[in-house]
Amino acid sequence: MSVVIGVDSSTQSCKVLAVDAQSGDVISSGAAAHPDRTSVDPQVWTSALREAWQAAGADRLGGSVAAVSVAAQQHGMVALDSSRKPVY
Repeated sequence: MSVVIGVDSSTQSCKVLAVDAQSGDVISSGAAAHPDRTSVDPQVWTSALREAWQAAGADRLGGSVAAVSVAAQQHGMVALDSSRKPVY
């Protein structure tokens, strides 16, 4: 079975959906909330992605994952310092 994974990182949450590429059937899904603020440490987004990814069981799909697509919130910006670490 070939699996495609969709990731949506919006202003309110991060969602992960694993779908059978042949049939279009949903195999699994997961979500993790983002804090309800306008300024958020970018590390929170990474943590939410990890949580949603694990909740969807995507880490257990291994070699069957053929593609991953990521959509993110509009008008987002992550500023980096000289060490390439996120600042906010």
